Order: sequence, then C-alpha cells, then structure tokens
Amino acid sequence: MKKLKHSKYKNTGILFEILIRKLTSETLSSNKTLTVDIIKKYFGRNTELSKELQLYNALVKEQQFKSDAQGLDFIRMISESHRKLNQAVLKRQKYNLVKEISNKFIFEDLAKIHINNYKTLASIYMLFEYAETNNPKQLLECKSAILSNGLIHKHKAATKDPLIEAYVSQPKDVRLLAYKLLVDQFNEKYSVLNESQKRLLNKYITNVNDTAELTKYIKVVIPEIKQKLNDQSKLITDKATKIKVKKLSEMLCTVENIKIIKESHILSLLRYFDLIDELQGVHA
Repeated sequence: MKKLKHSKYKNTGILFEILIRKLTSETLSSNKTLTVDIIKKYFGRNTELSKELQLYNALVKEQQFKSDAQGLDFIRMISESHRKLNQAVLKRQKYNLVKEISNKFIFEDLAKIHINNYKTLASIYMLFEYAETNNPKQLLECKSAILSNGLIHKHKAATKDPLIEAYVSQPKDVRLLAYKLLVDQFNEKYSVLNESQKRLLNKYITNVNDTAELTKYIKVVIPEIKQKLNDQSKLITDKATKIKVKKLSEMLCTVENIKIIKESHILSLLRYFDLIDELQGVHA
C-alpha cells in the first residue's frame, strides 16, 4: 500500500498561513509589507489557489456537524468540489507562488513559522492530493483528524468568557476607556525595563508568529549577553560569585535546537539583562 506523504511546500493552507503571519510581523515592525502583493496576486478573486483555499477554510473553520456521519458526508462533498478545480492551472499557480516566495525570502526560514492547526491542514492536503485507493487506512486517519478539529472548534465556541462577553456588550466609549486604562497599566508595568529588555520584548511581540526572525535576533542577543557577563566577571573579586556568574553564562540556552521560542525563553533573557545591570551597578 502506498504511504502518503505531506509537503508543506505544496499545501495551500499552510502557504497562506505562513504569508499571513509574515505580513503581520512586517506590519508591526515597519511600514514596508513585502508579502501583501504576493497575497493579492495569488489569492485574489477567482484564482484557482483562492478557490482551493476556500475549500481548506471550509474544512477548518466552517464545520457544524451534528454527527460524524454528517461530517464525513461534508468532507466527501468538499473533496468532490476540489476535483472540479482546474488542476493544471492550480499546480502552475502553486509552483509560481513558491518560486516568488523563494525569490523574496528564505523559504526554509518561513517554513519554520509555527502553524497552530498544522496537523489538520496536513490532513486536508493528503485528502485532496490522494485517491482513496492509495492508502485507505491513512486517509481515514486524515478524515478523523479533520473531524476532531471540528469538534474542538465547536467546544471552544460553546465556552464563552463572561469577562469578554461583558466587555463586548459595553458602549463604544466605555470600551475605549477600558482599552486606554489597559494600555496605561501595561506601560506603567514595563516602564522599569532597560533599553535592552524593551528591544527584546518588542521583538518578541512583533515576531511572535515568525519563529525564524525571532530566532535570528536571539542568536545575536545571546553572544552579547555572554560577552557582557564575561566582562563583568573579570571585575569580580569574590571567587564564589565569579564561579556563579561563569556558570550562569554557560547555562544560557542555545536557540539552534529550539523549534519554538517560548515566553519562558524570553523571560530568562530578561532576567539575564537584570543581572548585567546589577553587576554594572556594583562595578560602576
């Protein structure tokens, strides 16, 4: 029996998610958005890619099944709709899309961007790309993954946060005032951060979906921290303290083996900046 293989480079749902996350990152960090023209060109009205994306979205976002049987019937109808697309044009548009992305960005870096519903999108890709006879067992697993995703969405939709519901129900001027207070509290809370910490936090917020860009920045930050700790260590006269600072420097994480930069990693680096400030204060 043929083993089905997934390709993120040919998965329209994943390609679109990557572009949207890259666009968000660019928009937050600068006025220049390189990806917006690509999105308009390939996912504009009436392109085969936009039609295929609609089918992906139908299976990811629009599921309201009363039973698994109804869900499987819906999956079958979506699969039939996909077979009616112009496959030759779709293949050509997808090839040109990947080529243009590769020309403007480093595709391998973009491919590292974290996609929350990756498993579901991969299952949809295999459902669209392979016939039932290729591997019935594996395709059944794909359908189960898609159905499970629908159940999760329905559960989340049914569970509403009363605080959010209360906020949304307020008049516009009350919501704006609440938002202003929230921003003021945020600014007050982080006013004590030094410039290095603010830069790190800003990079994390603006590139939280862009793992490659965030990793690239942290690869520069970590050696800088190590160098500063090393410089301060030379000024320490207490032997025990010197050993502790050296040990802390050695414990600094290396991002090469980290797939996703988490909040805990950022928090750890913020604390290292605090330590450097304290040491510099002692030796000022």
